[in-house]
Amino acid sequence: MKKTIALLPALLAVMTLTGCNPGSTGSSGSVELLVWEDASNIPTLETIADYFLADYRQNYPLAPEVTIRFEARNEAAAVSDLLTIGESGNGPDIAAITSDTLSTAVQSKLVAPVVYDEEIKNCFDPETVANVTIEGTVYAYPITSESQTIMYDKRAVSDPSTFDSFDSLLASGKKVAWDINGDDCAYYMFGFMNDSVLFGDDGNDPDQLDLATPQSIQNLTDVYTKYFSVFEATSPEVAGALLAAGEVAGLVSSPFMYKTLADSFGEENVGLHKLPTINGQDMRPFSGYKEYVVSSYSDQPALAQMFANYIVSAENQITRMLELNYLPTRYDGEVEDFMENGANADILAVYQESYELSKPMPTITKMGYYWPPMINFCKDLYRNASNVNAAYVESGLKEVEATINRG
Repeated sequence: MKKTIALLPALLAVMTLTGCNPGSTGSSGSVELLVWEDASNIPTLETIADYFLADYRQNYPLAPEVTIRFEARNEAAAVSDLLTIGESGNGPDIAAITSDTLSTAVQSKLVAPVVYDEEIKNCFDPETVANVTIEGTVYAYPITSESQTIMYDKRAVSDPSTFDSFDSLLASGKKVAWDINGDDCAYYMFGFMNDSVLFGDDGNDPDQLDLATPQSIQNLTDVYTKYFSVFEATSPEVAGALLAAGEVAGLVSSPFMYKTLADSFGEENVGLHKLPTINGQDMRPFSGYKEYVVSSYSDQPALAQMFANYIVSAENQITRMLELNYLPTRYDGEVEDFMENGANADILAVYQESYELSKPMPTITKMGYYWPPMINFCKDLYRNASNVNAAYVESGLKEVEATINRG
């Protein structure tokens, strides 16, 4: 794949923003950009950064030397880490974060508005644009959209229809690793709540909240009264070893686990399947976005904005699709063509199917009140599995609602 970038317009933007000429003979010294990135993505991003820097140096040999350093940091924890570091000067210029933490970052004035907002608005999927826009201002560069699938070893499961429904999974006698009791259980269990109302269809209405709905009550009850034997309650990270050992038939995860499994027992042996139907209906898992933000405390804000914009370009979204199987967030013709005809189009198609069935995680402030009570409720269900019935589930969901509304 050809790796060139049209840096001139972006560099002109940098010159305008900083009031200096990156090619002036008076420039000296060096500049470092620090990027917080998930460890699994760093090798791909280092290659992307090399191409960026090579063109930069070729076009502006008299500019200060730029280096880009990546530091491994969990995306879900990045904003809380930024809150801790604050104005210390030790934080990143760019951070990869998860979409459900963006509103906290904006409210806390940790991140700067996106400079290339017109490109985001014009080139990216409208749902994605809405996700990174708060009160009319774009605050993040979208990396990828993702939801949950079942990942399995094709050598152990020859018939993918095993995962079509919970009834077929139960009949097979096989188990699936699913985080129904861990710290992320509120994320992984929401898929069963496929008629619950969580802040409206677009996730932006704090007054629309109704969790104790008929289908959600029935599904959660059935998890413990009909299908409990198919679950191995553990995190995806632990489940990888169980899958390799043949102790489970599959695991439920968002795409971050795919590369680990492919590296462990060969990509040709990793199967993907959307989540099983339950009571004749598709599950509705959460989906979310990963995105880059530029820190308000960056001492190279213009260069940081330029690099953040570059690493979500169409070409580099294709790079992520090819190397990491990440769904894109922008849909230029070249990106769409690769989605449909690229070497891993079959993998991307399963991710896309899951995403289309999903509910994007709300990003409003009130969403922060969902996690603690829902985690406690899911863990309570697991602890008291033998006592679960519809009334128990309904009472628990109503208490979660009440806790969210109390703030």
